[in-house]
Amino acid sequence: MTNREVATLLRHYADLLEIQGENPFRVQAYLRAAEVIDRLSTPVALLAAENSLTAIPGIGSGIAAAIDEILGTGRLSALDALQGELPGSLVTLLNLPGIGPKTVGRLYRELGIATLADLEEAALAGRIRQLKGLGANAEQRILEGIRFLRSVSRRFLLGELLPMAERLACQLAQQLGAEVAVVGSIRRMRETVGNINLVAGVADQAVIVHALGSLPEIIEVHEPTPAFVPALSTNGAEVQVVAATPERFGTELVRWTGNWQHVEELSAIAGGALPLAPTEEACYQALGLPWIPPELRENRGELDAALRGRLPQLITLEDVQGDLHTHTTWSDGRGSILEMAMAARDRGYRYLAVADHSAGLGVARGLDAERLREQWREIEAVQARVPAIRILRSCEVEVRRDGSLDLPDEVLAELDLVVASLHAGLRLPRDEQTERIIRAIRHPHVDIIAHPTGRLIDRRPGADYDWDRVFAAAREAGKALEINCGPERLDLNDELARQALDAGVMLAINSDAHAPDDFAWMRYGIGNARRAWARPDQVLNTMPLEALLSWLAR
Repeated sequence: MTNREVATLLRHYADLLEIQGENPFRVQAYLRAAEVIDRLSTPVALLAAENSLTAIPGIGSGIAAAIDEILGTGRLSALDALQGELPGSLVTLLNLPGIGPKTVGRLYRELGIATLADLEEAALAGRIRQLKGLGANAEQRILEGIRFLRSVSRRFLLGELLPMAERLACQLAQQLGAEVAVVGSIRRMRETVGNINLVAGVADQAVIVHALGSLPEIIEVHEPTPAFVPALSTNGAEVQVVAATPERFGTELVRWTGNWQHVEELSAIAGGALPLAPTEEACYQALGLPWIPPELRENRGELDAALRGRLPQLITLEDVQGDLHTHTTWSDGRGSILEMAMAARDRGYRYLAVADHSAGLGVARGLDAERLREQWREIEAVQARVPAIRILRSCEVEVRRDGSLDLPDEVLAELDLVVASLHAGLRLPRDEQTERIIRAIRHPHVDIIAHPTGRLIDRRPGADYDWDRVFAAAREAGKALEINCGPERLDLNDELARQALDAGVMLAINSDAHAPDDFAWMRYGIGNARRAWARPDQVLNTMPLEALLSWLAR
């Protein structure tokens, strides 16, 4: 398990402890431990193997034993016990704005409130104000929060649910002794997803119900519907498991992967229901079609391309030769240059760009010219220790409001690679914003524009550009636009990335890793690029090292 996965289980345990009314010091101990583990640059599994967990500040013998159990079994028995004592529906109350575990616990213990419906009824009846510290205003905020939750479809970042979906599929397959596959929008690598969909190769829903109930990240299994077995996961996401006999397993994979428009078009080709097939390939073949990658199944021309034999050879994770946008402890990263270089080497990369922030981004302890040169000396020393990977001297340079960069040209000229980005002024008028980014694109030392819009998914809208002008400027200047792999960014998104490719623009797919674990984010950017129909030759960091160096020296 990754550090983040271990930390997530510890946080969930702390939440349930607080709901139960456990000693606040114990709750805080688990929360602090989760935070420390999340920020570790060394894999916690390695520290556990070396019996070094208690050497980590804030982790005593009790929490170390809990971490050992999580790493060894994928679950925590104390968490399982708590989940058995508390209604699984309580976790959904934590999604309400301003409602934390302590309040949820009081509502449950003192008023018997266990569900959203219970909470709404109590608020409407004026019973919430009976609790000390919760008056009429709190009731009103709760009702507003409930209305808000019901007015929007709760969606999760792909990076929140994909790892959990894969763990559930693996654990369920072991329990059932049958194949279990992740389907739905997660399989299509959409940037946000509503739930976890799985297809299990068994016919009996009762078997699935029993198996789901034994999984550590499932807190409640609901009554099966004719279509699937529903359950609730520890992070509040619904899990839907479809039962499929082996002879129709492929058919159900196609149906439940979607999207619904793609499936409707396939059904129209079939003249009715999808053909019965044990594999997806057989299902598509029965329709006279080649297998279509899940990321393309969005009814955006993929069926026409398949019929014409023009489906692209999509980029894969194995095509990536290096990462051109990463951070270290020199700015706001959590891994040293050595740790990041070794992690990149261990992933099989040939090159790594250390692109810490420039001084213009003050909140990130950005580097000025003097500190950059100090960093170069460390890069040189690390390069001698990790010769298998080429470490490129880079910097994520801030683009000012007028489009100029916050480092002098003579410093930029000494870098191997310049990454330029916007972090402020994202709401400038369209014409002004477009001129700003085009000036940065045309700067002779800039190679890549990082996370071009600056958006944060469902939290902050991105900059507004005249994209035709931006793409034309990037193509003419021979600059790359980034697909930033951060799960909260995925910027450019798939639609803009496809437009960029159609305009002849080179892409760079970078993790923006701030710690060794973050290199795993590359898969999200690759998924995004596949949704954009990207081929390996259209992505800068699929180039071999010598080809990349030639491109940078152009």
